[in-house]
Formats: sequence, structure tokens, C-alpha cells
Amino acid sequence: MASSEALAWPSKYLMADQFIYNPQLPTIREDWPGNRSRNGRFQNEFRQADHSMKLALRWKLTKNPQKEEKQQDDWLPEVKDPRPFLNSTQDGLVWLGHATFFIRLSGVTFLTDPVFYDVSFIKRKVPFPVPPQELPPLDYVLLSHGHFDHCDQESLKELHKTHAFSVLTSLNMGSLLQSWVPNAPIQEAGWYQQYQLPQDAPEVYFLPAYHWHKRGLLDNDRILWGSFMLQTPKHTLYFGADSGYDQHFQGIQQLFPRIDTCLLGIGAYSPAFIMQPSHTSPLEAVQAFKDLKGGSLVPMHYGVFDLSDEPFGEPLRWIKKLESQGAIPGKLKCLAIGEALTF
Repeated sequence: MASSEALAWPSKYLMADQFIYNPQLPTIREDWPGNRSRNGRFQNEFRQADHSMKLALRWKLTKNPQKEEKQQDDWLPEVKDPRPFLNSTQDGLVWLGHATFFIRLSGVTFLTDPVFYDVSFIKRKVPFPVPPQELPPLDYVLLSHGHFDHCDQESLKELHKTHAFSVLTSLNMGSLLQSWVPNAPIQEAGWYQQYQLPQDAPEVYFLPAYHWHKRGLLDNDRILWGSFMLQTPKHTLYFGADSGYDQHFQGIQQLFPRIDTCLLGIGAYSPAFIMQPSHTSPLEAVQAFKDLKGGSLVPMHYGVFDLSDEPFGEPLRWIKKLESQGAIPGKLKCLAIGEALTF
């Protein structure tokens, strides 16, 4: 697959009334002026959330009502060998843990938010299911936002040693990535923009998420966050990345009335006062799936990193309970890590 030309200009975006977009990419929503930026910091579309250190301190000082239950929960996800699918030519996806998926559509390969190792001081509960150098050739890496558990410097550097790929990502991400993956073409998009890919490739769009950015002490919301839609004539796939529940899921469905597969997070939701603007609980993920009118729901963002207060196995138990209650329209596909879903 031929690489796309690099399309990343952090200092050259068109700006009008602090609405920012990539002028070399088409915008698919007619009334969309670009992403709102206030004093150089990106804003969510419908509402803003408090991500201050004061709130983080409140979390640390608040007793976890599920502490004992969490200590007794020794559940870990099953891990399977993904190489039979990885080394095939089948269209589909394999969950590699957390928010990392290998996706093949019309023979074109994608890797989402690659994280192979521990994140900062947070240990992986289960290993990455395949040595990174054994991943098949990659056409595109999709990076949804800059948080450490989705955008990992060590993983991207390691991947760049053995693989040639283009990066599809968000506004202002290029300056962070250039030294990690030198010579890799990078396209940055705002919400509701379509990446510039070869004519025979799937169409890829960058779409909203209710989230935020932070990697350092003073860089809050300097880099945009979002989600992705991948579309071929035969299959439409939504990668929800990190997002709290909000109205954007309904807006996405209006633009994409038929979504075959939805990859949505179900973990890291407790306590709600700090997690709800960042992630969806199983109940909220099901509501997002209903808003999207998806065909199949593939849960993610659980079972690898302990990021919050809920017991480790609770997200999977909760969403399976919702399925047993008939609360999930369409199909629920709970994958083991390393397990494939073919299209």
C-alpha cells in the first residue's frame, strides 16, 4: 500500500474566531466551522469538564466503596494467540488489549492506539499477545489522542524499527510524534474531516469524542482528541477510542446511518465524578451503541490496565448482564485478547 503524503502543519492551520481545521482535508459536515480553540486549548463540542488537579486530589482522598470487592476480584482476561488471523488475508479485526486493535479492511491494515508495554507506573495485567516485531505489515497507525495509555512513545518507537506506516491522527499531534517516528507520513485532522488516502483504500474519517488531553503539567487540551470511522463498500467500523457519553454519538449516526461494528470502551468509569467525562461505563457504552444504531458491539478499554476504582472484572460482567436482560440491540462480541472477529 502506497503511503499518503504527509499532511501535518501545526503552525499553518486556518484560524477564524478560534475555529481550527486542516485546510488540506475535506470536512464532511456542512455546518461545521472547525474545532473550537480557546486560548490555544481545544474544547469539547457540547460541554466542558473539570480535569483539574483539585479533582484528582479529591479522588485520592475519597474512600472507594468497592475497595474490598476489588481486592478480592482476581479476574483476568483470556489471552489467545492472534497470529493465525494476523498472518491471514481475511478482513476483520483482532483485539490486542486495551484500545489496540489490528484491523484489515479490503486488504488494507490498521493498528489503533498501539500500547505494547506498561504505562508510566501502571503495570499491564496481561502481556501484549504477540511480539510487536511479529505484527504483519501495517499501512496506517490510528492515534486517537495523546494520553499515555493510547499514545505510547516506547511502543511507537519500537514499531517504527520494524514497520513502515503512515499515521492518521488529530490536530497538533505531529509535533509530539515527529521525533518518535521520523520520516513516517503524518496526517492531522479535525473533527468531521476525511483523511487523504489512495483511491482504492478504505475511507477514514476523524470524528468527535467527549474527552481531553494532558501529558505534561501545562499542556492541557493543546492536542485534539477524537474517534475514527473506517468505511468500505462492504463494511463500516467505528473506533470510539476514549470518550465519555454525550450527544456526539447521535450526530455521528446521522452522518453514518449504517455502522456494522462499534468498538466502544466499557472500563475505567469509577468514581463517576472524575471518570464520567472521559470514559463510558457498560451502561453508557450500550446507550452510545443504541445512538450509533450499530450492528455489533465490541467492548474494549478493560482487562489490561487498572485505571480506576471498579473491580477489574466488573465491566465484562456488567455488559454481559445487560445482554442477558435484552438491553443490547444487535450483537455483543466480547473478545478474548488476541481473539479475531472476521467480517
